[in-house]
Amino acid sequence: MEFDDLLRRADLNILEEFLIHGGESFGKPSTKTYSQRLKEADSKVEAFFEARFSDIKELDEIVGYYYKQATVYRDVYFEMGLITGAKIAFQIHKRMEELS
Repeated sequence: MEFDDLLRRADLNILEEFLIHGGESFGKPSTKTYSQRLKEADSKVEAFFEARFSDIKELDEIVGYYYKQATVYRDVYFEMGLITGAKIAFQIHKRMEELS
């Protein structure tokens, strides 16, 4: 692997894809802000549910289950990311000590 390849791969989107999916993505990374991406995802989910459920009580119940599931996923992935980041930070710190 050439040094140029290493620099090209030193990218947050590429690292994210590798850590979450185990490989390199061939799609183009999003250029939208975090806020824009979250709002867009929320809008799509809301539109999907509202188009299919006219009964507000039924909609609230279904959306409630969905959000409970999404919360569990968010919590688990956050914790895994935090642990992975800490592990990488400790490895970097150890390597920096070797250079001193």
